[in-house]
Amino acid sequence: MALKFRLKGLAETFVDSITCPCCGVVGVDDQNFTTELTKVTYQGIIVVVQCRECKEIFVPPTQRLGVLDNEALRGAVEKDSTDSGEAIMPGIAAVKLSAEKLNALRKGCLH
Repeated sequence: MALKFRLKGLAETFVDSITCPCCGVVGVDDQNFTTELTKVTYQGIIVVVQCRECKEIFVPPTQRLGVLDNEALRGAVEKDSTDSGEAIMPGIAAVKLSAEKLNALRKGCLH
């Protein structure tokens, strides 16, 4: 079964299959991967996964994004940023950079 992420009336994202770019583990559900790092951006829900096997954090390239209401999504992202104090991630490029930073921190390569 594919992974489905939905914000009712705002956005949805589907991931049919995930392959870890580090160790090659393949999965179609959350058995091999965690998704707690997933972000909601102006472009929609960007799924960020962590491999349970090798702990690599990445953005699966095969995810299908869908934004149902751009204006409402933008408002929800801005409200969440205000409420949480976290910076707004505008889109997939920012989320990928964040994942790379998390991997560097995890591996002790960020100075």
